[in-house]
Amino acid sequence: MNEEYRRQLAEYVAEFHLPRYRELPDIGLHLEQVTRYASRYVPSQLTGSMVSNYVKQKLIPGPVKKSYYQESIAYLIFLSYIKAVMPLEDIRLMMEVQKSSYELQVAYDYFCDELENLLQYVCGLRETPAVVGSTRSQEKELLRTALLSITYKIYLDQYLSLIRAEKNS
Repeated sequence: MNEEYRRQLAEYVAEFHLPRYRELPDIGLHLEQVTRYASRYVPSQLTGSMVSNYVKQKLIPGPVKKSYYQESIAYLIFLSYIKAVMPLEDIRLMMEVQKSSYELQVAYDYFCDELENLLQYVCGLRETPAVVGSTRSQEKELLRTALLSITYKIYLDQYLSLIRAEKNS
């Protein structure tokens, strides 16, 4: 790998941070505000119709008096990443397992920690992935497997973006 690419990928990974549950807005946000907020953290642009569709499919909690709260935003960020590697029905099943196993705050923060951890591993900043959390479970292994797929896609997208930028300069 080109050393300049390696440096730029390392910089991207160092700056990559998903907001933890306590960092999510705890005041109600209207649909446009939710899409603007979440789009800062997800791999592709979110639209109001996408959010409305997730609500109709009962993948995220709907608005309360036209406002979305932390729970909806956490699920929306999770969905935005995981949908690239899993069909919605499988995501729904994973979310049901999560709800019966872990509180949302714990599960969402684990998702954020593990995604950042695996991104560092996949982009070559770590020899092996760190151990995240204090327990092992089948649910965590399933999530780690899905997140590995996502991080390899992020790596590939970033690497190709660097190649394109170099060709266009």
